[in-house]
Amino acid sequence: MSNDYKLSLPAAILININIMLGAGIFLNTVEVAKRAGVLGALSYTFVGMLLLPLIASIAALMRLYPSGGFYTFAQQGIGTMAGFLNAWIYFTGKLASSTIIIHASVTTIQQLIPVLASLNTFALDALILSLFIALNMLDIKAGSSIQKMFIFFKSLPILFAILVGLYLFNPGNLSEAHHLWQGFSSTFPLVLYATMGFEATCSLSDKIKNPSVNGPIAIYTSYGIALLLITLYQLAFYGALGSDLLTFDTYRDAFPALCARLVPGLPHAAQTIGGFFNIAIAISALGGAYGILFSNAWNLYTVARNKHIVGSAFFSRLNRYNIPFMCIIAEGVLSIIYLIISQGNQVALQQIAALSATITYTISVLALLMVTKQRALPFRSLLLPLCGLVSCSLLVIRCVMGLIAVGTGVLALFATLLVIGLGMYHTALLAKS
Repeated sequence: MSNDYKLSLPAAILININIMLGAGIFLNTVEVAKRAGVLGALSYTFVGMLLLPLIASIAALMRLYPSGGFYTFAQQGIGTMAGFLNAWIYFTGKLASSTIIIHASVTTIQQLIPVLASLNTFALDALILSLFIALNMLDIKAGSSIQKMFIFFKSLPILFAILVGLYLFNPGNLSEAHHLWQGFSSTFPLVLYATMGFEATCSLSDKIKNPSVNGPIAIYTSYGIALLLITLYQLAFYGALGSDLLTFDTYRDAFPALCARLVPGLPHAAQTIGGFFNIAIAISALGGAYGILFSNAWNLYTVARNKHIVGSAFFSRLNRYNIPFMCIIAEGVLSIIYLIISQGNQVALQQIAALSATITYTISVLALLMVTKQRALPFRSLLLPLCGLVSCSLLVIRCVMGLIAVGTGVLALFATLLVIGLGMYHTALLAKS
Protein backbone atom coordinates (compact mmCIF):
# COMPACT_ATOMS: atom_id res chain seq x y z
CA MET A 1 0.00 0.00 0.00
CA SER A 2 1.16 3.51 -0.69
CA ASN A 3 1.95 5.64 2.32
CA ASP A 4 -0.11 8.39 0.66
CA TYR A 5 -3.43 6.55 0.94
CA LYS A 6 -5.87 8.42 3.17
CA LEU A 7 -9.39 7.65 4.34
CA SER A 8 -12.09 9.82 2.81
CA LEU A 9 -14.68 11.61 4.96
CA PRO A 10 -17.43 9.06 4.13
CA ALA A 11 -15.04 6.21 5.00
CA ALA A 12 -14.18 7.82 8.35
CA ILE A 13 -17.89 8.29 9.11
CA LEU A 14 -18.64 4.66 8.24
CA ILE A 15 -15.83 3.41 10.48
CA ASN A 16 -17.28 5.35 13.42
CA ILE A 17 -20.83 4.17 12.70
CA ASN A 18 -19.66 0.58 12.27
CA ILE A 19 -18.14 0.64 15.76
CA MET A 20 -21.00 2.56 17.41
CA LEU A 21 -23.61 0.25 15.89
CA GLY A 22 -21.84 -2.82 17.17
CA ALA A 23 -23.32 -5.43 19.49
CA GLY A 24 -24.39 -2.81 22.04
CA ILE A 25 -27.55 -1.73 20.24
CA PHE A 26 -28.73 -5.36 20.07
CA LEU A 27 -27.46 -6.59 23.44
CA ASN A 28 -29.25 -3.72 25.16
CA THR A 29 -32.64 -4.36 23.53
CA VAL A 30 -34.00 -6.45 26.41
CA GLU A 31 -31.63 -5.44 29.23
CA VAL A 32 -32.35 -1.71 28.93
CA ALA A 33 -36.09 -2.37 28.68
CA LYS A 34 -36.02 -4.52 31.83
CA ARG A 35 -34.32 -1.75 33.76
CA ALA A 36 -36.22 1.29 32.50
CA GLY A 37 -39.18 0.15 30.41
CA VAL A 38 -40.05 2.57 27.63
CA LEU A 39 -37.67 5.04 29.26
CA GLY A 40 -34.86 2.93 27.82
CA ALA A 41 -35.17 4.92 24.59
CA LEU A 42 -35.13 8.15 26.60
CA SER A 43 -31.91 7.07 28.30
CA TYR A 44 -30.16 7.12 24.90
CA THR A 45 -31.34 10.68 24.30
CA PHE A 46 -30.35 11.72 27.84
CA VAL A 47 -26.87 10.25 27.64
CA GLY A 48 -26.52 11.68 24.13
CA MET A 49 -27.24 15.18 25.45
CA LEU A 50 -24.96 14.58 28.43
CA LEU A 51 -22.13 13.73 26.05
CA LEU A 52 -22.55 16.73 23.74
CA PRO A 53 -19.92 18.89 25.52
CA LEU A 54 -17.60 15.88 25.39
CA ILE A 55 -18.23 15.35 21.68
CA ALA A 56 -17.52 19.01 21.01
CA SER A 57 -14.35 18.87 23.13
CA ILE A 58 -12.96 15.86 21.24
CA ALA A 59 -13.80 17.58 17.95
CA ALA A 60 -11.99 20.71 19.15
CA LEU A 61 -8.91 18.65 20.03
CA MET A 62 -8.92 17.11 16.54
CA ARG A 63 -8.93 20.59 15.04
CA LEU A 64 -6.00 21.58 17.27
CA TYR A 65 -4.00 18.37 16.68
CA PRO A 66 -5.24 16.89 13.36
CA SER A 67 -2.43 14.34 13.13
CA GLY A 68 -2.52 13.43 16.79
CA GLY A 69 -4.82 11.13 18.70
CA PHE A 70 -5.40 10.38 22.36
CA TYR A 71 -1.68 10.34 23.06
CA THR A 72 -1.09 13.75 21.46
CA PHE A 73 -4.19 15.30 23.03
CA ALA A 74 -2.97 14.61 26.57
CA GLN A 75 0.74 14.96 25.86
CA GLN A 76 0.35 18.46 24.44
CA GLY A 77 -2.07 19.67 27.09
CA ILE A 78 -0.78 17.96 30.25
CA GLY A 79 2.45 16.07 29.69
CA THR A 80 4.12 12.96 28.32
CA MET A 81 2.97 10.60 31.08
CA ALA A 82 -0.62 11.75 30.65
CA GLY A 83 -0.29 11.10 26.92
CA PHE A 84 0.91 7.57 27.59
CA LEU A 85 -1.88 6.87 30.08
CA ASN A 86 -4.50 8.22 27.72
CA ALA A 87 -3.49 5.94 24.86
CA TRP A 88 -2.71 2.93 27.07
CA ILE A 89 -6.00 3.02 29.02
CA TYR A 90 -8.02 3.34 25.84
CA PHE A 91 -6.08 0.59 24.09
CA THR A 92 -6.42 -1.97 26.89
CA GLY A 93 -10.00 -1.17 27.90
CA LYS A 94 -11.45 -0.89 24.41
CA LEU A 95 -10.53 -4.51 23.75
CA ALA A 96 -13.16 -5.57 26.30
CA SER A 97 -15.71 -4.23 23.83
CA SER A 98 -14.46 -6.24 20.85
CA THR A 99 -14.28 -9.32 23.10
CA ILE A 100 -17.94 -9.21 24.14
CA ILE A 101 -19.04 -8.48 20.58
CA ILE A 102 -17.29 -11.60 19.29
CA HIS A 103 -18.53 -13.80 22.15
CA ALA A 104 -22.14 -12.60 21.89
CA SER A 105 -22.15 -13.08 18.13
CA VAL A 106 -20.69 -16.58 18.32
CA THR A 107 -23.20 -17.57 21.02
CA THR A 108 -26.05 -16.35 18.83
CA ILE A 109 -24.79 -18.15 15.74
CA GLN A 110 -24.46 -21.40 17.73
CA GLN A 111 -28.06 -21.14 18.92
CA LEU A 112 -29.34 -20.44 15.44
CA ILE A 113 -27.24 -23.00 13.56
CA PRO A 114 -27.56 -26.37 15.35
CA VAL A 115 -24.54 -27.94 13.65
CA LEU A 116 -22.32 -25.40 15.46
CA ALA A 117 -23.95 -25.89 18.87
CA SER A 118 -21.74 -28.87 19.72
CA LEU A 119 -18.54 -26.91 19.18
CA ASN A 120 -16.75 -25.15 22.03
CA THR A 121 -17.89 -21.52 22.17
CA PHE A 122 -14.56 -20.16 23.33
CA ALA A 123 -12.73 -22.05 20.60
CA LEU A 124 -15.00 -20.41 18.02
CA ASP A 125 -14.35 -17.03 19.69
CA ALA A 126 -10.63 -17.60 19.24
CA LEU A 127 -11.16 -18.66 15.61
CA ILE A 128 -13.11 -15.49 14.76
CA LEU A 129 -10.57 -13.37 16.59
CA SER A 130 -7.73 -15.01 14.64
CA LEU A 131 -9.55 -14.30 11.37
CA PHE A 132 -9.93 -10.63 12.28
CA ILE A 133 -6.28 -10.42 13.29
CA ALA A 134 -5.33 -11.81 9.88
CA LEU A 135 -7.66 -9.41 8.01
CA ASN A 136 -6.29 -6.45 9.91
CA MET A 137 -2.85 -7.27 8.62
CA LEU A 138 -4.04 -5.98 5.22
CA ASP A 139 -3.79 -2.34 4.20
CA ILE A 140 -6.11 0.43 5.37
CA LYS A 141 -7.90 0.60 2.02
CA ALA A 142 -8.84 -3.09 2.24
CA GLY A 143 -9.95 -2.62 5.85
CA SER A 144 -12.20 0.25 4.85
CA SER A 145 -13.87 -1.92 2.19
CA ILE A 146 -14.47 -4.72 4.70
CA GLN A 147 -16.17 -2.30 7.06
CA LYS A 148 -18.53 -1.12 4.31
CA MET A 149 -19.65 -4.73 3.87
CA PHE A 150 -20.39 -5.03 7.59
CA ILE A 151 -22.38 -1.78 7.52
CA PHE A 152 -24.63 -3.17 4.78
CA PHE A 153 -25.51 -6.30 6.77
CA LYS A 154 -25.92 -4.26 9.94
CA SER A 155 -28.44 -1.88 8.39
CA LEU A 156 -30.88 -4.68 7.51
CA PRO A 157 -32.03 -5.71 11.03
CA ILE A 158 -31.86 -2.16 12.40
CA LEU A 159 -34.04 -0.66 9.67
CA PHE A 160 -36.38 -3.66 9.80
CA ALA A 161 -36.89 -3.26 13.55
CA ILE A 162 -37.48 0.48 13.25
CA LEU A 163 -39.95 0.25 10.35
CA VAL A 164 -41.89 -2.75 11.67
CA GLY A 165 -41.81 -1.48 15.25
CA LEU A 166 -43.24 1.88 14.23
CA TYR A 167 -45.87 0.15 12.08
CA LEU A 168 -46.99 -1.99 15.05
CA PHE A 169 -46.55 0.84 17.55
CA ASN A 170 -49.06 0.77 20.43
CA PRO A 171 -49.46 4.19 22.15
CA GLY A 172 -50.56 2.36 25.29
CA ASN A 173 -46.97 1.21 25.75
CA LEU A 174 -46.03 4.83 26.50
CA SER A 175 -48.24 5.01 29.60
CA GLU A 176 -46.97 5.69 33.12
CA ALA A 177 -47.04 1.97 33.92
CA HIS A 178 -44.16 1.47 31.50
CA HIS A 179 -41.98 4.20 33.10
CA LEU A 180 -39.46 2.39 35.30
CA TRP A 181 -37.72 5.42 36.77
CA GLN A 182 -36.01 3.40 39.52
CA GLY A 183 -33.82 1.67 36.97
CA PHE A 184 -33.31 4.61 34.64
CA SER A 185 -29.84 5.62 35.86
CA SER A 186 -28.63 2.01 35.92
CA THR A 187 -28.96 1.94 32.11
CA PHE A 188 -26.36 4.69 31.65
CA PRO A 189 -23.22 2.49 31.52
CA LEU A 190 -24.93 0.13 29.05
CA VAL A 191 -26.15 3.07 26.98
CA LEU A 192 -22.70 4.66 27.08
CA TYR A 193 -21.25 1.39 25.80
CA ALA A 194 -23.70 1.43 22.88
CA THR A 195 -22.93 5.06 22.00
CA MET A 196 -19.16 4.76 22.09
CA GLY A 197 -17.19 4.65 18.87
CA PHE A 198 -17.53 8.27 17.80
CA GLU A 199 -13.93 8.74 18.86
CA ALA A 200 -12.50 6.03 16.58
CA THR A 201 -11.31 8.67 14.12
CA CYS A 202 -9.00 9.99 16.84
CA SER A 203 -6.95 6.79 16.62
CA LEU A 204 -6.85 7.10 12.81
CA SER A 205 -6.53 10.89 12.53
CA ASP A 206 -3.29 10.86 10.57
CA LYS A 207 -4.85 8.35 8.14
CA ILE A 208 -7.73 10.71 7.20
CA LYS A 209 -7.74 13.23 4.38
CA ASN A 210 -7.65 16.80 5.73
CA PRO A 211 -8.09 15.59 9.34
CA SER A 212 -8.47 19.07 10.90
CA VAL A 213 -11.71 19.47 8.94
CA ASN A 214 -12.89 15.94 8.19
CA GLY A 215 -12.06 14.54 11.62
CA PRO A 216 -14.53 16.74 13.55
CA ILE A 217 -17.16 16.38 10.82
CA ALA A 218 -16.84 12.59 11.00
CA ILE A 219 -17.32 12.69 14.78
CA TYR A 220 -20.43 14.89 14.71
CA THR A 221 -22.03 13.16 11.73
CA SER A 222 -21.48 9.58 12.85
CA TYR A 223 -22.59 10.35 16.40
CA GLY A 224 -25.79 12.03 15.24
CA ILE A 225 -26.73 9.27 12.81
CA ALA A 226 -25.94 6.43 15.22
CA LEU A 227 -27.72 8.04 18.18
CA LEU A 228 -30.85 8.66 16.12
CA LEU A 229 -30.91 5.06 14.85
CA ILE A 230 -30.31 3.56 18.30
CA THR A 231 -33.03 5.69 19.93
CA LEU A 232 -35.58 4.88 17.22
CA TYR A 233 -34.65 1.19 17.40
CA GLN A 234 -35.22 0.93 21.16
CA LEU A 235 -38.41 3.02 21.06
CA ALA A 236 -39.87 1.08 18.12
CA PHE A 237 -39.18 -2.27 19.78
CA TYR A 238 -40.81 -1.29 23.08
CA GLY A 239 -43.65 0.51 21.30
CA ALA A 240 -44.48 -2.69 19.43
CA LEU A 241 -43.95 -5.29 22.18
CA GLY A 242 -44.39 -3.32 25.40
CA SER A 243 -43.92 -5.19 28.66
CA ASP A 244 -43.62 -8.47 26.74
CA LEU A 245 -40.07 -7.33 25.97
CA LEU A 246 -39.28 -7.63 29.69
CA THR A 247 -40.06 -11.34 29.70
CA PHE A 248 -37.34 -12.29 27.22
CA ASP A 249 -33.92 -13.53 28.21
CA THR A 250 -31.99 -11.84 25.39
CA TYR A 251 -32.50 -9.90 22.17
CA ARG A 252 -32.52 -13.26 20.35
CA ASP A 253 -36.08 -13.70 21.59
CA ALA A 254 -37.09 -10.18 20.61
CA PHE A 255 -36.86 -10.40 16.82
CA PRO A 256 -38.98 -13.57 16.48
CA ALA A 257 -41.57 -11.94 18.77
CA LEU A 258 -41.61 -8.81 16.60
CA CYS A 259 -42.05 -10.96 13.49
CA ALA A 260 -44.87 -12.88 15.19
CA ARG A 261 -46.72 -9.59 15.70
CA LEU A 262 -46.14 -8.72 12.05
CA VAL A 263 -47.43 -12.05 10.66
CA PRO A 264 -49.89 -13.37 13.28
CA GLY A 265 -51.09 -16.88 12.63
CA LEU A 266 -47.89 -17.85 10.85
CA PRO A 267 -45.58 -18.87 13.71
CA HIS A 268 -43.22 -20.86 11.47
CA ALA A 269 -42.73 -17.90 9.12
CA ALA A 270 -42.21 -15.59 12.10
CA GLN A 271 -39.52 -17.87 13.53
CA THR A 272 -37.82 -18.15 10.14
CA ILE A 273 -37.77 -14.41 9.55
CA GLY A 274 -36.68 -13.73 13.13
CA GLY A 275 -33.94 -16.32 12.85
CA PHE A 276 -32.71 -14.78 9.61
CA PHE A 277 -32.40 -11.35 11.24
CA ASN A 278 -30.72 -12.82 14.31
CA ILE A 279 -28.08 -14.40 12.07
CA ALA A 280 -27.68 -11.10 10.22
CA ILE A 281 -27.26 -9.34 13.57
CA ALA A 282 -24.64 -11.81 14.74
CA ILE A 283 -22.63 -11.46 11.53
CA SER A 284 -23.02 -7.70 11.27
CA ALA A 285 -22.23 -7.10 14.94
CA LEU A 286 -18.88 -8.73 14.31
CA GLY A 287 -18.14 -5.68 12.19
CA GLY A 288 -17.94 -3.62 15.38
CA ALA A 289 -15.25 -5.94 16.74
CA TYR A 290 -13.37 -5.79 13.46
CA GLY A 291 -13.59 -1.98 13.46
CA ILE A 292 -12.23 -1.73 17.00
CA LEU A 293 -9.26 -3.96 16.19
CA PHE A 294 -8.78 -1.99 12.96
CA SER A 295 -8.43 1.39 14.69
CA ASN A 296 -7.28 0.57 18.22
CA ALA A 297 -3.92 -0.97 17.30
CA TRP A 298 -2.65 2.48 16.38
CA ASN A 299 -2.87 3.59 20.01
CA LEU A 300 -0.34 0.94 21.04
CA TYR A 301 1.76 1.78 17.98
CA THR A 302 1.86 5.43 19.05
CA VAL A 303 3.18 4.72 22.55
CA ALA A 304 5.67 2.24 21.08
CA ARG A 305 6.85 4.75 18.47
CA ASN A 306 7.45 7.22 21.29
CA LYS A 307 9.46 4.55 23.16
CA HIS A 308 7.20 4.40 26.23
CA ILE A 309 6.94 0.61 26.58
CA VAL A 310 9.31 -2.31 26.85
CA GLY A 311 10.08 -3.63 23.38
CA SER A 312 9.10 -0.39 21.64
CA ALA A 313 11.16 -1.21 18.56
CA PHE A 314 9.38 -4.57 18.34
CA PHE A 315 5.84 -3.10 18.50
CA SER A 316 6.57 -0.17 16.20
CA ARG A 317 7.47 -2.40 13.24
CA LEU A 318 5.27 -2.19 10.15
CA ASN A 319 4.53 -4.95 7.67
CA ARG A 320 4.62 -4.51 3.90
CA TYR A 321 1.15 -2.91 4.04
CA ASN A 322 2.39 -0.36 6.60
CA ILE A 323 0.33 -1.96 9.39
CA PRO A 324 1.73 -2.37 12.97
CA PHE A 325 1.31 -6.13 12.91
CA MET A 326 2.72 -6.82 16.38
CA CYS A 327 0.25 -4.36 17.88
CA ILE A 328 -2.58 -6.25 16.21
CA ILE A 329 -1.25 -9.55 17.58
CA ALA A 330 -1.09 -7.93 21.04
CA GLU A 331 -4.79 -7.02 20.65
CA GLY A 332 -5.58 -10.68 20.02
CA VAL A 333 -3.66 -11.85 23.09
CA LEU A 334 -5.32 -9.33 25.40
CA SER A 335 -8.75 -10.18 23.99
CA ILE A 336 -8.20 -13.86 24.81
CA ILE A 337 -7.20 -12.90 28.37
CA TYR A 338 -10.36 -10.81 28.75
CA LEU A 339 -12.41 -13.74 27.53
CA ILE A 340 -10.81 -16.17 29.98
CA ILE A 341 -11.18 -13.86 33.00
CA SER A 342 -14.73 -12.72 32.24
CA GLN A 343 -16.04 -16.04 30.89
CA GLY A 344 -18.06 -13.94 28.46
CA ASN A 345 -19.91 -11.89 31.10
CA GLN A 346 -21.74 -9.32 28.95
CA VAL A 347 -22.37 -6.58 31.50
CA ALA A 348 -18.90 -6.71 33.07
CA LEU A 349 -17.13 -6.39 29.72
CA GLN A 350 -19.48 -3.65 28.55
CA GLN A 351 -18.85 -1.61 31.64
CA ILE A 352 -15.06 -2.00 31.62
CA ALA A 353 -15.10 -0.77 28.02
CA ALA A 354 -17.29 2.17 29.06
CA LEU A 355 -15.04 2.95 32.04
CA SER A 356 -11.82 2.95 30.01
CA ALA A 357 -13.33 5.14 27.31
CA THR A 358 -14.69 7.56 29.92
CA ILE A 359 -11.30 7.86 31.62
CA THR A 360 -9.73 8.59 28.25
CA TYR A 361 -12.39 11.17 27.50
CA THR A 362 -11.76 12.80 30.88
CA ILE A 363 -8.00 13.07 30.41
CA SER A 364 -8.51 14.43 26.88
CA VAL A 365 -11.01 17.09 27.98
CA LEU A 366 -8.76 18.05 30.89
CA ALA A 367 -5.96 18.50 28.37
CA LEU A 368 -8.19 20.80 26.32
CA LEU A 369 -8.87 22.82 29.44
CA MET A 370 -5.14 23.13 30.15
CA VAL A 371 -4.38 24.21 26.57
CA THR A 372 -7.16 26.79 26.70
CA LYS A 373 -5.78 28.22 29.94
CA GLN A 374 -2.20 28.22 28.62
CA ARG A 375 -3.29 30.26 25.62
CA ALA A 376 -5.01 32.78 27.90
CA LEU A 377 -8.23 32.60 25.90
CA PRO A 378 -11.42 34.34 27.13
CA PHE A 379 -13.37 32.69 29.95
CA ARG A 380 -16.16 31.64 27.58
CA SER A 381 -13.64 29.38 25.84
CA LEU A 382 -13.26 27.46 29.10
CA LEU A 383 -16.97 26.63 29.29
CA LEU A 384 -16.75 23.81 26.73
CA PRO A 385 -14.07 21.71 28.48
CA LEU A 386 -15.57 22.52 31.91
CA CYS A 387 -18.95 21.18 30.81
CA GLY A 388 -17.18 18.21 29.24
CA LEU A 389 -15.48 17.43 32.57
CA VAL A 390 -18.81 17.50 34.38
CA SER A 391 -20.20 14.98 31.89
CA CYS A 392 -17.14 12.75 32.25
CA SER A 393 -17.20 12.85 36.06
CA LEU A 394 -20.79 11.66 36.19
CA LEU A 395 -20.07 8.86 33.74
CA VAL A 396 -16.94 7.67 35.59
CA ILE A 397 -18.85 7.45 38.88
CA ARG A 398 -21.69 5.55 37.26
CA CYS A 399 -19.32 3.13 35.50
CA VAL A 400 -17.40 2.35 38.72
CA MET A 401 -20.66 1.72 40.59
CA GLY A 402 -21.82 -0.57 37.82
CA LEU A 403 -18.59 -2.57 37.87
CA ILE A 404 -18.72 -3.04 41.63
CA ALA A 405 -22.29 -4.30 41.29
CA VAL A 406 -21.43 -7.00 38.74
CA GLY A 407 -18.15 -8.15 40.28
CA THR A 408 -14.53 -7.02 40.32
CA GLY A 409 -12.77 -9.75 38.36
CA VAL A 410 -12.58 -7.84 35.07
CA LEU A 411 -11.93 -4.58 36.93
CA ALA A 412 -8.95 -6.25 38.63
CA LEU A 413 -7.62 -7.31 35.23
CA PHE A 414 -8.01 -3.79 33.89
CA ALA A 415 -6.22 -2.38 36.96
CA THR A 416 -3.43 -4.94 36.50
CA LEU A 417 -2.96 -3.88 32.88
CA LEU A 418 -2.77 -0.26 34.04
CA VAL A 419 -0.06 -1.13 36.59
CA ILE A 420 1.86 -3.11 33.96
CA GLY A 421 1.66 -0.14 31.62
CA LEU A 422 2.97 2.26 34.24
CA GLY A 423 5.77 -0.17 35.05
CA MET A 424 6.80 -0.36 31.40
CA TYR A 425 6.60 3.41 31.07
CA HIS A 426 8.94 4.03 33.99
CA THR A 427 11.27 1.25 32.85
CA ALA A 428 11.49 2.81 29.40
CA LEU A 429 12.01 6.22 31.00
CA LEU A 430 14.96 4.91 33.03
CA ALA A 431 16.40 3.29 29.91
CA LYS A 432 16.40 6.66 28.15
CA SER A 433 18.20 8.44 30.98
